[in-house]
Amino acid sequence: MIFTEKMRKVELLLLKRDIDRVLEYLGVERCFQVSDTVEKDKGEQFFRYQDLLQRLKSSMDFLGIPYTGERVHPKDIHSPTEGDLELSERILEKTSYVLEREKNLLEQKLSLESTLQEVRIFQRMNFPLKELENVTYLVYRYGDLPPTYIPELEKNLLGRAVLFVLDPSGKVLIVASKKGRFALETELKKAEFRELPLPESARELTPRLIENLKIHLQQVKDQLNSIEEEKQELRRTYRETILPLYEILEVGFRIEELKSHLEQTEHAFRLSGWIPESFLKKTVSDLDTITEGRIAIRVYEPEEVPSVREGKEKIPVRLNHSRFFQSFDGIVFAYGAPLYGSIDPTPIVAIFFTLLFAIMFGDLGQGFLIFLFGILVSREAIPQLKKWKKYALVFKTVGVASMITGVLYGSCFASEKLLRPIERVLTNLVFGTPKDRFIFLMPTEGIDRMLAFFGFTLAIGAVINSLGLIINIYNKIRQKDLHRGIFSKTGLVGALFFWYSLALGIRILLLKGRVGVFDVPILVALLVLIFWGEPLARWIEGKRPLFPEGFFPFFMEGIVEVLESVSYYISNSVSFLRVGAFALSHTVLSLIVFQIAELMQSLPGSLLFQALTVLIGNALILVLEGLIVTIQVIRLHYYEFFSKFFTESGTPFKPFDLTHA
Repeated sequence: MIFTEKMRKVELLLLKRDIDRVLEYLGVERCFQVSDTVEKDKGEQFFRYQDLLQRLKSSMDFLGIPYTGERVHPKDIHSPTEGDLELSERILEKTSYVLEREKNLLEQKLSLESTLQEVRIFQRMNFPLKELENVTYLVYRYGDLPPTYIPELEKNLLGRAVLFVLDPSGKVLIVASKKGRFALETELKKAEFRELPLPESARELTPRLIENLKIHLQQVKDQLNSIEEEKQELRRTYRETILPLYEILEVGFRIEELKSHLEQTEHAFRLSGWIPESFLKKTVSDLDTITEGRIAIRVYEPEEVPSVREGKEKIPVRLNHSRFFQSFDGIVFAYGAPLYGSIDPTPIVAIFFTLLFAIMFGDLGQGFLIFLFGILVSREAIPQLKKWKKYALVFKTVGVASMITGVLYGSCFASEKLLRPIERVLTNLVFGTPKDRFIFLMPTEGIDRMLAFFGFTLAIGAVINSLGLIINIYNKIRQKDLHRGIFSKTGLVGALFFWYSLALGIRILLLKGRVGVFDVPILVALLVLIFWGEPLARWIEGKRPLFPEGFFPFFMEGIVEVLESVSYYISNSVSFLRVGAFALSHTVLSLIVFQIAELMQSLPGSLLFQALTVLIGNALILVLEGLIVTIQVIRLHYYEFFSKFFTESGTPFKPFDLTHA
């Protein structure tokens, strides 16, 4: 299709018992853009799903199960059942228990390592243990504790202090950080701790303390290793379960979130939105089947929707074309969405993007590498480039096109010699005379050929400019904008000025003609119409006054418009000379690479240096020049093509989608 797809506004009235299944269907089919939403408090189920999702994500991170945000099982999308929720809770219960134990053990490990390091430092200085408290960040408590209180105290001090049992009678030594001193004192009081003065032999406790710390630390490390084994077992057990479960919960979360934005009564929901016409018949039939007839459906033409007539709501735009053209959608939407009902520029962009890239980057070998890169991206062979998959066909297309122009230029991996035997055979078949290549770009081969090539690029520019003007004329007249559709520099009058100037230039430069009697008056008349464009359009439309801002502002704007029209078409045409210039620069860069390689023939190990020069040169040309050429092609489309008709952007069709995270 060359136009944006027709849309219909649909209003659904359905029972609450059917809403989840209806939203599941619409989210999988991706055919319905929700509109007319409201704000209200979210339900209890929404927060339940939100909590489960957050906890499951933490469990997945803990178990080392990555979630990329892509649906693992997009065809099995459905709302969570009670069984799914119970399974989630069971998984969370097991992983949370292990996670909490690991967290506590890691805290103990950190505390023990810090304490051990501190005590070792002062052991070398031969300090009595009772003096260490005055010069370190640690505090020590030595005394008696009823043995029955020891397990409870160890539990309460977990992560905050280390307790050492010195003998079975209950003598203990407790080491804690000074910032936790008050919490330590509180716990010791509860446990009926009786502090004792450190004995004179307290210095001997330091080696013993260090030994106990080492033993305790090793025990903690052993427990952490055991935890790691438990994690591995949990990962093996739930790896195939937890990801689909997370996706199912996310579906429920998204459905509950949407339900919170819909108008509803005690028993029913009202769902309003846009459906592409190509989906309408099937969607209506399927919804009737899903709800067993318990649904009321009203379909409106866009013109029947009050918010559209009043200009408060834009009709969403969906482009309906083949997979090849779909791969170029991103280039169009990066600039803006076409207005609803306007001409879809994507097919034109696809054709001329490929053509311009191939002209500027013609090389059989490098084009093959681009094609190969497109294949790798399409097959997701490079995980880091998964997001580029939608552009895989673009890479493959421009790669093949570059290979074709590479044959015409006689260039393969920047070399003009590799293809020479094949070129002579092919040119002999086509022209009857063997030549080194089909197209000669370098001026050393004849300036006429180079000028003809640049003239060809200008001709392509004239075609692209003309198509942009035609699209603008159609779109603006359809929107009943006579000024921009007929009398502006990109309207019918401006297009006639461009085409007549183009014909005059061809007559003078190519056909050796001269300026005719009527040429200048016709061009001047067209510029006069552009000058008086706005008041003429207002007069035809019956709008008054003809000069809403006053005559003098109109007069100044008219002069600027005329001068801008002339410079606009000159710059838009000359801009396409860059296509030939980049094609020539590609040839020159290729030539320089091999000239540098030839200069190394006299060096020791010249073959290695020559090979490296050719490889590095090709890599630089492929990456840097390929990037620059891509930018230039996009620039030509944006500034010379899109600027003629993209004066206002539409709203892209964004359906309710449960197939993507």
